Amino acid sequence: MKNSLSKKISTARVICILSLIYVHFPPLYGEITDVNNFKDYFIMLISNLIGRSSVPLLSIVSGYLIVTSISKYKYTKLLRNKTLTLLVPLVAWNFLSLTKDSLLGTSPLEDKNVLNYLLSIYDTPGILPLYFLRDIFVCVTLSFLLLRLTSGIKSIVTFILLITLSISNLNNYLFINDKIIIFFFLGMVIAKNKNIYVEQFESQLLFTVSLILLIVSTNLLIFIKPENLPDEVQTIISLTSRVFGAIIFWNIACFLTKKFNIGKYSSVIFFTFCSHTLIISFIWIIAKKLHIEPMTYSYVTLFIISPILVFIISLMIYKPFLRIFPKAQILLTGKR
Repeated sequence: MKNSLSKKISTARVICILSLIYVHFPPLYGEITDVNNFKDYFIMLISNLIGRSSVPLLSIVSGYLIVTSISKYKYTKLLRNKTLTLLVPLVAWNFLSLTKDSLLGTSPLEDKNVLNYLLSIYDTPGILPLYFLRDIFVCVTLSFLLLRLTSGIKSIVTFILLITLSISNLNNYLFINDKIIIFFFLGMVIAKNKNIYVEQFESQLLFTVSLILLIVSTNLLIFIKPENLPDEVQTIISLTSRVFGAIIFWNIACFLTKKFNIGKYSSVIFFTFCSHTLIISFIWIIAKKLHIEPMTYSYVTLFIISPILVFIISLMIYKPFLRIFPKAQILLTGKR
């Protein structure tokens, strides 16, 4: 892989994970509710325009990179590596969450059993966004099969099948979020197709058009509301808007790579991803003690700066923690 492309991917990971924080900030957690004023609208717009639109690019990058991994490793070794980098952190962080809630005297399991709480076998785990690690692992287990379907008409048929399964909710038995495999496969197709160059997606015109379409589709969901749309229409709008989001975030990453060395934080950003909901819960406790009420101007300010605030806190924890407990890196970051 070219060094310039590697830097762009590192930058993309950083900005996508930081943007994801908006979706998990209370009290809305990215949900679309009634719009009572501009502040309600603003929070929902940022959560869905920036927060939710960042995840597809992470899936595309994972699919793109797995093609190189397949050429280097046998299937069994690849699974061992991904068990270390994906499943071990999944279990470790959820165990930390379970321990924290147990010490605080809360009952985090509810209707979930301990095994699902830790491994996200059939539902979201204790730390909700970590289901992404579980779903990517499932994608990796299917990657050798998917690789055979990345060329010509086979790739088109596979995309149609995956989208149909998503619309019909038939692949929820395999995935918590069945859209991840679609974008993972898209990344594999881009990596394998010699007629597709990553540079083709770096375009000011493409960025502008995608941004306009993403704003339109996001506002459609906000003002019509997903529950008032047929499931098929909702899925199609969601998928297309996330394609636009991936293009937007890739172009932003390419631009930032030329100006700043954001990629240098790629080693800590996985720690931020795994810890961000725990850090957000701590921030929210402090905010309530400071009498910061939802949808006030002070809340909106806190919401806007939350990605940077969470990242600074995670960075403050990450470096000293690994100096004191160096072996914890294996558990908490999969030896990244």
